Amino acid sequence: MAKAEKIPDLDPNAPLEECLVKILRKRFEEMISFEQGAIKGSNIDALHDMRVASRRVQAVLKIFRGVFLKKRFKEEYSELRSLIRSLGEVRDMDVFIEKLENMKESFNSEGSKNADNRAIDLLIIRKKTERDQKRKLLIQHINGLNRISYKLHFYGFVDEALL
Repeated sequence: MAKAEKIPDLDPNAPLEECLVKILRKRFEEMISFEQGAIKGSNIDALHDMRVASRRVQAVLKIFRGVFLKKRFKEEYSELRSLIRSLGEVRDMDVFIEKLENMKESFNSEGSKNADNRAIDLLIIRKKTERDQKRKLLIQHINGLNRISYKLHFYGFVDEALL
């Protein structure tokens, strides 16, 4: 899991809104830094790291929700929750598949019957198919956010805290 990056130039004596903008921008940048890895799907850690980073953004938003206009906050928070949900669905499948594969290995080391392996193989294939479907939905979700310039939209929302 990626460790949260330090936030440069964070002054605890600065006004709250100024600190909040720096924190949110850094956590958001951290989240989107894993976007390409999550889309490629070749490394399940990138998806996990994006999910963790998005939950960090969510935590900051929850703590400082009183700084934002209520309606605008709900919109942004809802969009972030939707992304987290999409990431979580794919991540849950990754974890489940990994557990099944480990179970299969343990059966093999115990000299398990061929029928047990076939059953687990079929379940792994089914779960990988489900994962691929959920991953396609995640990619569509991320691409949809990119089409509406979500990054710029989010930065505008964060900058409103300074007003």
